[in-house]
Amino acid sequence: MLAFKLAWRNIWRNRRRTIITLASIVVAVALSAITRSSQEGQYDNMIESTVGTFTGYIQVHANGYWDEQTLNNSFVLSDSLQQQVRQVESVTTIAPRIESYALAATSEQSRPAMVMGIDVEAERALSAPQNRLREGRYFESNSEQAALVGHELMERLDAQIGDSLVLIGQGYRGMNATGLYPIRGTVSYPNPQLNSSLVYLPLEAAQNFFVAPDRITTAALILDDAREVQPSVQQLRNRLSPDRYEVMSWEELMPELQQAIQADRGSGIIILMVLYMVVGFGILGTVLMMVSERTYEFGVMLSVGTPRSMILKILSCEVILISMLGSGLGILVSLPISWYFNVNPIQLTGDMESALQQYAMEPVLQFSVAPDIFLNQAVIVFFITLLFSLVPIIRAIRLNPVEAMRG
Repeated sequence: MLAFKLAWRNIWRNRRRTIITLASIVVAVALSAITRSSQEGQYDNMIESTVGTFTGYIQVHANGYWDEQTLNNSFVLSDSLQQQVRQVESVTTIAPRIESYALAATSEQSRPAMVMGIDVEAERALSAPQNRLREGRYFESNSEQAALVGHELMERLDAQIGDSLVLIGQGYRGMNATGLYPIRGTVSYPNPQLNSSLVYLPLEAAQNFFVAPDRITTAALILDDAREVQPSVQQLRNRLSPDRYEVMSWEELMPELQQAIQADRGSGIIILMVLYMVVGFGILGTVLMMVSERTYEFGVMLSVGTPRSMILKILSCEVILISMLGSGLGILVSLPISWYFNVNPIQLTGDMESALQQYAMEPVLQFSVAPDIFLNQAVIVFFITLLFSLVPIIRAIRLNPVEAMRG
């Protein structure tokens, strides 16, 4: 306790020196936390744009569907199956879909299209077509005979709201699939491929079109916490028969996205390591200055019989107190900045906007406010400060009293 009291008094004896040391730690924590916040926010945007708003965090298929994506590998989403899935606590929504390809045509043009039958209510929580409407209105029920069309496909078909859309394709077990649907609206997503090929149908209407009553190809699952993906996948695999169903996480569904995030995260860590080194040597200089200025003081303390262990305790307490104060202030500085850009993301334009849209991402730079980002950076800088403070502390406790007082 005595060492702590002396350390607290010592650090405020020379306020300028303490403020300089604190400032270096605060800047280090703030810069590293804001950098990580922007990176992780971008990754969250990538995942949310491609996973959380379209594919789902987890998908359940009939066994073998992912290798051979045909209607013949569809399955029935029975009440008992839904109950088994909902027993996983993190699952909030099951969005059933039936997907295949067909020829979409109007009186003017025809184009290949990806036809997706969706549950009108469940899909609101996933791809949210009701929020992606450019024109028209959303479906009213799963049995409604109507279609929503990607806006680029709409232009290529030279169609307008209210026109009739003809769909021709192959249904379940090779049955002929034909249908005529009025166009209720047009939707727009960040992904250009979806905009140029997507046709939404209500689930029952799509099942009737594909001659596959009650059958679906995919059950997309929404979780309340994206960090629970792997535990949820494992629980589902334990509950569902592996001979009948396959459970896939978004990392398995989109490995290229996962690899892109890992590669970018690696480059970000290298940048942070450089920052840590610069900060570390800056802190070393300030602490070394703090100890050097007090050489005479330490010489006097040693000459009157103060144990070297007491000097070690005092200096250690000083460094720990300054590190804790600096790390805490660094969090307080970085958190409001990250929060502001989380609520008000930076809108990207020009080439950057086009590049992000090619990867189906919203053209925004949104920061993350996950608590572990700020806590981790504060802890890292705290230990870097302690590490780089060892040299001047060891130098201080090894002082020769006579030489110290002469100097």
